[in-house]
Amino acid sequence: MSTPTPLLHSIQDSTQLLGIGRSSLYGLITEGKLYTVKIGRRTLIPDQEIRRYVESLIPPRSESIVARAGR
Repeated sequence: MSTPTPLLHSIQDSTQLLGIGRSSLYGLITEGKLYTVKIGRRTLIPDQEIRRYVESLIPPRSESIVARAGR
């Protein structure tokens, strides 16, 4: 049986998942590219929000094909 994915990630866990540093992560939050929730004093990022952000970085296939053809 596999371990369920946490619904919320700490800042530290989120940096590891995304492969970026704390400053870059806080920059994304400040720019409104990643949304957070607060529980007490903790700032957490929903798992679905991390997935949404990563998917937003991937261009649609037709755009990536056109970009490669223009090289």
